[in-house]
Amino acid sequence: MTATLYDLSDQYIGALRDYLRGGGETSLRQAYELGRRAMVEGLGVLEITVLYHQALAKALSHTLTATENTRVIQAGETFFLESLAPFEMTHRGFQETNTLLQDSDERYRELFDNASDMVFFTDALGRITAMNPAGERLTGYSSSELPALNLIEMIAPRHARLADEMLQCGTSGSESGNYELDIVAKDGHIVPVEIGSRPILRDGVLMGVQGIARDISETKLAQQALYRLNEALEEEVKRIAHALHDEAGQMLASEDPQKLGKKILPVKDVLFEIEEQLRRLSHELRPTVLDDFGILPALNFLAEGVSKRTGLEIHVESSFEGRLAPAVETTLYRVTQEALNNVHKHARAKNVWIRMQANGEVHGSIRDDGIGFDVNAVCGRCGGMGLGLRGIQERLAAVGGKLVINAVPNQGTTLLVSIPKRAIEKAKNMFNMD
Repeated sequence: MTATLYDLSDQYIGALRDYLRGGGETSLRQAYELGRRAMVEGLGVLEITVLYHQALAKALSHTLTATENTRVIQAGETFFLESLAPFEMTHRGFQETNTLLQDSDERYRELFDNASDMVFFTDALGRITAMNPAGERLTGYSSSELPALNLIEMIAPRHARLADEMLQCGTSGSESGNYELDIVAKDGHIVPVEIGSRPILRDGVLMGVQGIARDISETKLAQQALYRLNEALEEEVKRIAHALHDEAGQMLASEDPQKLGKKILPVKDVLFEIEEQLRRLSHELRPTVLDDFGILPALNFLAEGVSKRTGLEIHVESSFEGRLAPAVETTLYRVTQEALNNVHKHARAKNVWIRMQANGEVHGSIRDDGIGFDVNAVCGRCGGMGLGLRGIQERLAAVGGKLVINAVPNQGTTLLVSIPKRAIEKAKNMFNMD
C-alpha cells in the first residue's frame, strides 16, 4: 500500500468503528469526506473497496455472535455506499457533461453543415482541415480534396499579402480582422469574399485558424454600379455647371443697360450681381479647381464661397501627399459640401473647422460650434438620420469609407470621416490611375 492508502486505511477503520458504535450522521459525513479525499488523491473505486473490506474485517474480528455479524455487515454497507457517493456524483457529472457536449456538437454540426457562408478550419501551416458544404459550393473543391488544399494557394496572388497578414495575426495570438480578398475557385473563376478569422490556441500555442468567408460578388457589382452612377452624376453636374457659367453668364453680360433707358439703369447692378452669383454657384456645383489641382484647393475654394454666402467663419486645415483617386477626391468634396450645407441650415453655428489629412489613408473631421443634437434620438427615429447625413454616409460607403457622428446638444457637432488604404487603392485601380 502507498502512504496515502495507509493513512486513509487507519482513518477509514476508525470512522467505520465510530459509525458502528452509533456515530450516526457525523460518521457518515466522515465516510463521504474520506471518499472525496481518495478521489482527490487519484484513487479509484477499487481502492475504496479495498479500504472498506479491511475496515469491515477489523470490525468483524471483534463480534461474538451471528446476529452481531449481520448487524455489522448491514450497517457497514450504508457506510460504504456513503464513501462511494463522491465517485457517483462525479460520474453523473461526467455523464451530464458528455451529454451536453454531444448535444452541443450536434447543434454545431447542424450549423456548420447548413450555414450559407463558407466555414473552414486550417492547421498552423494554413492547410485546410475542414470545410462545410457552402465552402465546397463556393470553391468547387470537395471534402475529399481537403488534404491537398492550402488556404494561401486558394487566394488570388494579388491578395497574397493580405492572406499572410491574416495567418500572421493568428500566429501572434491576436484576433484577425475582416479581410476583403479574392478566392480562386477550382475551375479558375474569381470569387470576391470577406473573411473573418480567429486563431485556435491550445496552451498558448497556435493550432490553426477558424474562418468564415462570405461571397460578396453581388455587393461588389452593386458597388461598381454605384461608382458608375456617381461618375455619371458628376459628369451631368459638370455639364450644368459649365452651362450656368458660360451660357447664362454670357446671356446676362450681352444685355446693355444703357440701351434700355434710364428706367431700368438700376437693374444693371442687379444683373451684375446675378451674374456673379451664377458664376460662383456653378463653380461650387463642380469646381474646375477640383479637376485641375485636387482636393485641397477645392476645399479652400468651397469654404470661401460658403463663407461669403452664409457668414460662417470656416477654417480649413489639410495636408495631402499627391493626388487621390478622382472618386475619392470628389467624395471628400461632396461630403464637405453637404456638411457645410447642414451646418448652415440646422446648426446655428458661427464657426466651422475642416480638417483633412491623407497619408496612405484618409482621415477628416468637420466640426461646428452650433447647437448640436442627440445622435441616438435622431438616428432612432422612424426613417433614421436625415437626407443630408444619409447622403454623406452613402457617398462614403460607395468608396469604402465610414462616417462617425459625434454630437451633444448645445455643444456642437463633429463628423469624422475615414477611408482606409485598401479602399483608396481599390478606387485607384478602378479608375486606372497611375
